[in-house]
Amino acid sequence: MMALGAAGLAGCKDTKQAAPNPTPGAPPAFGTAPAVGPEVSTATFAEAEKLVQAPLTDKDRAQAAGNWRQAMAQLYERRVGPKKVAIEATVAPYSTWNPVLPGQSHGPERDVFVRTSSLVPELPKTDAEIAFAPVTLL
Repeated sequence: MMALGAAGLAGCKDTKQAAPNPTPGAPPAFGTAPAVGPEVSTATFAEAEKLVQAPLTDKDRAQAAGNWRQAMAQLYERRVGPKKVAIEATVAPYSTWNPVLPGQSHGPERDVFVRTSSLVPELPKTDAEIAFAPVTLL
């Protein structure tokens, strides 16, 4: 049975084709992006184990250090940002938000101070008068 399977594989052609050009702006498939980010070694992961308290074997450390720049560095850069752009204070924002509909005024035409009447009523004297007095009087 094993010989039959090996014979069948011997006659197969390599069907692996080159990947087509990726769509502009699309994220790369996992592990196929160009190597970016900081260089790491097995010692880097050994030190990181102390922080996260997740022990790795020597084999796991070697694998993690070997594919870090292709597999995980994009996520690292997404968090810390690979590019820093300085924007001067004189640059206006891209857009502004104004909730006022076009053609509508956004407030009173002038400031108006409303005064209460000049007659001050007499203050309530008993508990019953206080209990039933309007809030404006209290």
